[in-house]
Parts: sequence; C-alpha cells; structure tokens
Amino acid sequence: MLYMVFDVESIGLHGEGFAVGWVVVDGDTGEELSQGILACDPHEADGPGDADGWQWVVENVPDNVFALGSCKTPRELRDLFWAQWLFWRDRGALLAAEVPWPVEARFLSDCVADARIAHAWEGPYPLLDIASVRFAAGLNPIATVDRVGRLEQPAHNPQADARQSARLLIEALQAVGQSPVHGAVR
Repeated sequence: MLYMVFDVESIGLHGEGFAVGWVVVDGDTGEELSQGILACDPHEADGPGDADGWQWVVENVPDNVFALGSCKTPRELRDLFWAQWLFWRDRGALLAAEVPWPVEARFLSDCVADARIAHAWEGPYPLLDIASVRFAAGLNPIATVDRVGRLEQPAHNPQADARQSARLLIEALQAVGQSPVHGAVR
C-alpha cells in the first residue's frame, strides 16, 4: 500500500493555502518513495478577512518556506499538487493528512473548484485522517509528538510536517496490525 501524505500552510485556519508539502511512503517497508514542496508568496493567497491569520503565518511559518517561491499563484500551486496526486493515485496511493479539517480539506476543495468538471471525480476517496487512525490504534490523536531527525524539522514547513505525519501514520498502522513495517519511516 502506498500513502501520499500531505500538509498545507494557509492564511489562518480558513484562508487559502500558499504552501503544500508531501511525501509518498510504502506502507509495507516505510520507505519514502517521493517528496515535494510547492509554495507561492503568501500575499497572493486570500486570508480570512482578519489580521489573526496573517499574524499566525508571520509568527509560525519558517522563512525558508516563503523563500521557496516555486509558484506564482495559489492556483498554480494547486494545479501542480493535483498533478502529483493523480500520478500517485494512479499507482494505488491513498491520500492522507493529519487532522485534515479545515486546512487540507479546504485546499482539496479548492483544487476541485479550480476545474469542477475535470476534477469532480478525481479527489481522494477515501481521504485518510491520520489522527483518526491514531485514535483507532489507542494513541492520543491530538497529542503533540516529538519530531524525529532533521527531515521532520522545522515545524510548519509543510514537507517536514508531512514527513512527521507519515511516520505517525505508519506507527499507528503498525499498532493495529495493518503494516509489517519495523522501525520509523525514513
């Protein structure tokens, strides 16, 4: 089983996503098969209409995420991410995010809204919620979990967050006997 685990940084909880990171892991071996990160200038993204969302971005998102600047607009970012999602979906991957409501869920809804007819039936089904898998495994679904290694650093870098979430998913699957992986996701 393949899992494409993604994380989005947005302007507040309900604003538009301006950065997305992902990793694809083999659920049987824990091996990371692919990774990516895309970002645009956060000022190109729509905010929730108050200063709190912007303040959170300034205080929490590492400057190196802003420096990525790989996309000109949030729409370009979503289009490129969607192409990656379809590539991995066609290879059998399930899409997963840790606590996907509201940020990742809105991001996916925006991806579909960008091309309603073309994307209407291409979305993730199911969208795995890593927190729910952890809950089913008897783990605290909302616990703050230490980051392991430099690739899971820093927090709020969407690729580092996706790597940590992938590790947490594999650990939870191991706990419920759904994955033969021994050890952490690499």
